[in-house]
Amino acid sequence: MFTGEYHHTIDDKNRLAIPVPLRESIDVNLEGKGFFLTRGLDGCLFMFTPSSWHNVVSKIEQHSFADMKARQFQRLFFSAAQKIPECDPQGRILIPQILKDHAKIKKNVVIAGLNTRIEIWNEKSWNDFTTAYGKAYEEIAEGLF
Repeated sequence: MFTGEYHHTIDDKNRLAIPVPLRESIDVNLEGKGFFLTRGLDGCLFMFTPSSWHNVVSKIEQHSFADMKARQFQRLFFSAAQKIPECDPQGRILIPQILKDHAKIKKNVVIAGLNTRIEIWNEKSWNDFTTAYGKAYEEIAEGLF
């Protein structure tokens, strides 16, 4: 399970250090090695372990290719997806330029652990999100539960 909010920077070679608590929470025997990184929603990037990725893929495959919205989503989601074999010895991954552009990432990022996935945000976008929805946290919870 991924949890926590971490503020990091991306280096000049597009490398991002994945926080130690997130890396240490992965049981590679159950989850697999490495990550899948792709376009997320709300302007962020989604990062999944191989096990979680396969669960997401299974859910997406339940939609017919004859469904126009399903095809559109699949094209955007999978065409940007990158398999990251594993972190380098310093715990870093390479963020492809297409994904940096999608999330408007320049230098400062927020890495958020969200249960079965990790989200990577441009710091300003994350701050805008938490400002906009943080006040409604209890209201949102009441609507869900």
